[in-house]
Amino acid sequence: MGSRKLKLGDIVFCQRSNFFFGDVYQHYGVYAGYHKIIHYIKGDSPLDGRIAETSIEEFCDGDTLYIAEDDSLLSIFQDADVTSTFYGPRKTVQRARSMIGKGDYNLFNHNCEHFAIWCKTGLLESTQTQY
Repeated sequence: MGSRKLKLGDIVFCQRSNFFFGDVYQHYGVYAGYHKIIHYIKGDSPLDGRIAETSIEEFCDGDTLYIAEDDSLLSIFQDADVTSTFYGPRKTVQRARSMIGKGDYNLFNHNCEHFAIWCKTGLLESTQTQY
């Protein structure tokens, strides 16, 4: 994990290997406190999923946990014609918790990065699906 401690509402991620293509991608979630992360978990297939609150260990699945710092989150919007406003920690977690149980995962339009960025900013953005 990075050099600072986790704080409520942090956007976190782990590096993963893509089973199909061998590429590396990031799996994102929202730190909810008490060693819990809200994120998409796998459904019946690799292209299916639902939002759940799990332990850090389950989220990481043996991989290293990283914290997405605010300046790196802002870089997502460098090409967009928007001024990003971050929700506070409690509001970010409240937004994440409001989605628990939802299963509208879509790799290109609503993946784990879209979810985490939406919780923090209200915008559905993903750097991993931009061409």
